[in-house]
Amino acid sequence: MHKNKNNARLGEMNPKVDYAFKLIFGNKEYPEITKSLLNSIISLPDGQKIVDVTIANPNIDRRYKDDKYSIMDIFAVTNNNILINIEMQMINRDDMIPRTLHYMSRIIAGQLKSGKNYGSLKQTICINFVDFDLFNGNKYAHNEFSYRTARGDLLTNLSQIHFIELPKAEKGGIIENEMLQKWVKFINNPSSEEVKMFSSEYLEIGEAKKILSISNLTSKIRDMYYAREDARREKASWEEHKKNFVKNLLEKGKKEIFEEGIAEGSHAAKLETAANLKKMGMPHNKISEATGLSLSEIQELE
Repeated sequence: MHKNKNNARLGEMNPKVDYAFKLIFGNKEYPEITKSLLNSIISLPDGQKIVDVTIANPNIDRRYKDDKYSIMDIFAVTNNNILINIEMQMINRDDMIPRTLHYMSRIIAGQLKSGKNYGSLKQTICINFVDFDLFNGNKYAHNEFSYRTARGDLLTNLSQIHFIELPKAEKGGIIENEMLQKWVKFINNPSSEEVKMFSSEYLEIGEAKKILSISNLTSKIRDMYYAREDARREKASWEEHKKNFVKNLLEKGKKEIFEEGIAEGSHAAKLETAANLKKMGMPHNKISEATGLSLSEIQELE
């Protein structure tokens, strides 16, 4: 299916594509890579380090390319009994923070099996790499959040949330850990001369570069990667289209927008416009207001 396209793309996978990201950092065969990344992000007390990590969800071979059907997050358990969820998110759906809180609450609640008390809860950490600016006006590209008072006193260390903003890092955003700086440079541009230079010094990054080499992949993994990459591009295009549509609708007013698409009041054009709006998830009553169609006509549309 992708044969000709694949030959034209030979080189390195984009580590920001969730499939490639998981192939690198959620790979059971290369735990040293995951351990290096985690130790560059998580600050443990008394100079402790993560010395062992277990990837707990080996589901990288799922064939579905749509996010609704494939779970691409990395879930890991460390020797310190820390539960860690790692995610790469390239598309800004404007729900990253509540989505992260939802994931964290599920991990925490999932620990309390029958007969266990609250004191048995393990530390839970969610790490999010995002390919968009999340915190405007913040000079840090790596931000850590925990439960603290307004004075800064820590309530509990049972949960942490980390956000690493990749574009901000490229624009000079501050990352205080030197090893995390290198991992972020690798994720942003693994083919850069700078990354090539330090990948020979840092063995884990060198191994990660080898994993990214498309020439080293089996045809099955290569096709699955391209399927994910294509799906991500299609989704990004659709998300951008929806945002632009809503923006134009607000700026120009619904009357002008729909007059352009309704083609002089043609009933057929109204039906077509309504069908498109329905696919975009607009409520039926709003579609009715915009097109003049009845609710029954809108409900019958496929």
